Amino acid sequence: MLKIDITEPITLARHEGMLTKAESTHHYCTVGRASDGTILAFYSMHPDIARPPNAWVPVRLPGSHHPIYKFRPRQTHPDYRWPHGGAYCRSEDGGRTWSAPEMTDGWGGSSVPAGDQTLSPYGYLYLVEPGLAVGAFRESGDGGRTWKDRPDVFFRFPPDLNLYVTEDRIADARVLMNFESRGTLKALSDGAIVTTATAQMLLGDRKWWLPVLFRSTDKGQSFEFVGLPTGTTPPPNHRGFTEPALTELSNGDLLAAFRVEYHQPDRVMMQCRSSDGGATWTGPVICPGVPRHYPVRRLQPIVNQGKTHLNAANVSPYLTTLSNGVVAMVYGRPGVYITFSEEGTGEAWRDRLPVVTEESLFGINCDSSHMAGVIDADENELVMLYDVYNYRPPDGGPTGNTVFALRMRVEKA
Repeated sequence: MLKIDITEPITLARHEGMLTKAESTHHYCTVGRASDGTILAFYSMHPDIARPPNAWVPVRLPGSHHPIYKFRPRQTHPDYRWPHGGAYCRSEDGGRTWSAPEMTDGWGGSSVPAGDQTLSPYGYLYLVEPGLAVGAFRESGDGGRTWKDRPDVFFRFPPDLNLYVTEDRIADARVLMNFESRGTLKALSDGAIVTTATAQMLLGDRKWWLPVLFRSTDKGQSFEFVGLPTGTTPPPNHRGFTEPALTELSNGDLLAAFRVEYHQPDRVMMQCRSSDGGATWTGPVICPGVPRHYPVRRLQPIVNQGKTHLNAANVSPYLTTLSNGVVAMVYGRPGVYITFSEEGTGEAWRDRLPVVTEESLFGINCDSSHMAGVIDADENELVMLYDVYNYRPPDGGPTGNTVFALRMRVEKA
């Protein structure tokens, strides 16, 4: 059994005033770490709607070979309502206090120590030639207070991987992969940095999503292909694996979890494990202890006018390993949950706690983007980041989308 002590949530940021789903900001929460141990909490400042391709502006730094595509919509759409891609806050004391938000323009979502630098990615990788893609990072030498760009970060992979290229999405770029919820950018105990990027594989008339694992041994200057956690066989009853999460277990194994795109007949979350640094993986299995959901089991809330069906469920897992070996996983939809693997293996998930309850009939303080982040903090502690749509404060303050940080202490009883 686990002994879990939970503190009061801390408000990091909020929008004042009611928002519909199509105009929601202050949501889709993720988290990372700086080289000095500072925790960086990221969240989106843009609704979950398509962005104009020309809202991404190519910026070429002196001496670089490839541009960085920055989200600067008001250069081409002066009246664009949502000028910022995201925001972040900093905590230097394990999540007890936080800085004021700072805005971002297409980077963020995660951060990782790289020597005395901190790296945070821009969101996409672009095809250069078969077997070679390019991306970019922001880097900070002062724990995330100030940043500068690192262009021309190359990702090498087998040229015979038949990956789909998307055009007309970001300016003139040829998009090959993306970092999605960015829950896999991690520093390993051997000093390497790993991350997955999500791509679409083509095989005949089949096209499906899958994560591609990369590893850097030069502090994030370049990345080499490691493996395909979910393999190259097209899944028989869904559209692939997205929104990957990754953590290094206390024995050095890697554990990955995924959202599964519209699994039939129910919605499930799956996981797999590697004992050789990510070169080979066990086959994906349904996360043991995480309930399945059926897409028709949802009532329509009266207040927030949510969907009458549940298209996607069990989304955006995020993983972290605590100092005592316990593994924590957050995920959502419906609701936002945290669950634990006390043995530190992922072979069973127990002590499942609702942080944001599943949508009620009246829709009060129970709706969310359902996408949260979690990171280990002080000894046996974690910090969880999550959001609540149109949150109504108990003191009667203004309603608004709100981002929270929640500290937990998790000990083996």
